[in-house]
Parts: sequence; structure tokens; C-alpha cells
Amino acid sequence: MQYFTMGTWVLALALGVAWAGTLVGLICIRQSTLSVTAKFRLVWLTAAAVCIGAIGTQVATTVTMLGVGLPSGVVRYDVTQRMIALAVAPVGILAGLIIAGEHRKPVRLGIGALIAGLGLGLTNYLGLSSLTVQGSTSIDPAVVAGCTVLLVLLAGGLLWAMRWRVTTALVGISVVYAGVIIGIHYLGLSGLSLRIDPAMSQPTGRDLFTMFIPIFVVATMSLAVPITAVLVAPDRTGRLQPEARTKRVPKDPRRRRIPGPNRTAEARTSEPVG
Repeated sequence: MQYFTMGTWVLALALGVAWAGTLVGLICIRQSTLSVTAKFRLVWLTAAAVCIGAIGTQVATTVTMLGVGLPSGVVRYDVTQRMIALAVAPVGILAGLIIAGEHRKPVRLGIGALIAGLGLGLTNYLGLSSLTVQGSTSIDPAVVAGCTVLLVLLAGGLLWAMRWRVTTALVGISVVYAGVIIGIHYLGLSGLSLRIDPAMSQPTGRDLFTMFIPIFVVATMSLAVPITAVLVAPDRTGRLQPEARTKRVPKDPRRRRIPGPNRTAEARTSEPVG
């Protein structure tokens, strides 16, 4: 099996898509911490899960499959499995984000990382098993298990990184996530074995281009929605700052209280008496 039949630009495109989707997702997570209500926080987390799970993970790894080919024969993909994988990834990420919570306690962080990582692991397996050829395919269970463990660790690191708010830090985190997720995907591909049998019928399924191009266009254009929402969202960072103390107006030194039965009477010291 060949990984770069179309050139290494496929790898660069995959890394770019993974980076962009993850960065927008991390920014959505940051916006969720500024939400006043739980409803809007859930909306931001859902947008983050779609950006990271669907675009930054599933669409990005699908880009790499454009370069996968055989010296002889054709490769087809099961549409149902690809669509399930596209849905499982954001659901797993969203579950992990909700379980981890805003305060990221160690126990909740671990459970959230496990759920999100298992979701990514299932996505990885579905993506690999969706490939069909004129013959048979098999996946090494040890490689699948190793990829799943790495994905759980990656999900834990991603949830832990929710504590960062500075944009430059989010850019760096998204670069790391993009590199690791693509690397794990190629590790999974290394455990995929193909056996070509000319005596068997042609593989069922669809060509990746006919299935991927509309998904890629919709996914990249959909990034404009959370980006626009972030730009037009009200800046609530001010509510996190301590309220300014009321400035006391100094008393007029020319005024003094006149002792006597009526203590409310006042007179100016600058005015002559008598």
C-alpha cells in the first residue's frame, strides 16, 4: 500500500485542516468560559466539538486517505462507516468536554479523557475498516489498541489545555494536536494489511473523491460560522475584573459644623461673623 500517490502536499493539507479546526475549537472552548448561562456554554462547547472532532480530526485524517493507493487495483470506501466515524468523533469530544467541566478536577478530567479518547479510537478504527479492495483487508489488533491508548492520552492533554486562554498558547496547542493526530492515523494505517485477489469481484463502495469533496467544502466553509460568532460575541472579560471602588469626594475645608442644639446648621469659615 502506498501512502503518497498524489504527493506529499496531501500531508501538508491534512496538517493544515487539523490545525485550523483544532484552533477554532479551542477558541470556542475559551468563549464558553465567558458565557453567562449554561445554555450558551453548551452551544460553544458543541461548536468546539464539531470543529475539533469532525473537522480537526475526521476530515483531516480523511485528507490523508486521498494519497492512499495500490500499485494495481482500486480502493473504495464504505460510505456508512465513514459517516458514522464523522459523527462519533464530535460526540466523543463533546462528552469529554462536558464531563471534564470548567474546573477540570483530576477525576473528571480522567473520565472525560477516557470517553473522548475512546470516541477518537472508534473513529480511527471505523475509518480504517471502511477501506475495501479487490481481495481482503485486516487490521492488526495490537496497532488498534496502541492507537487508542495514544488517543486517550491526546484527549487528556487537550482537555487539560482548556486552562489556557492566551491566543498564542492556543495556536501552539493546535499545532501539537494536528501533528499528533495525523501521526496516530498513519500509525493505524501501518497496521492495515491488504491482500489482492484478482479472482474476487471488484470492491463495493464509493471512490473517496466523490464522497470527500462535498464534505471537505462544507466543513471548511462551516468554520466561518464559529469564527464569525467569536468576532461578534460581546466581550465579557470585563465581568471577571474587580469592580472599581467609588471615589470619595473630599469635603470642602471651608465648611464646618456649628455646635449647638441644631447640629445641622453650617457656616462658611471664609464669611465674616457679626
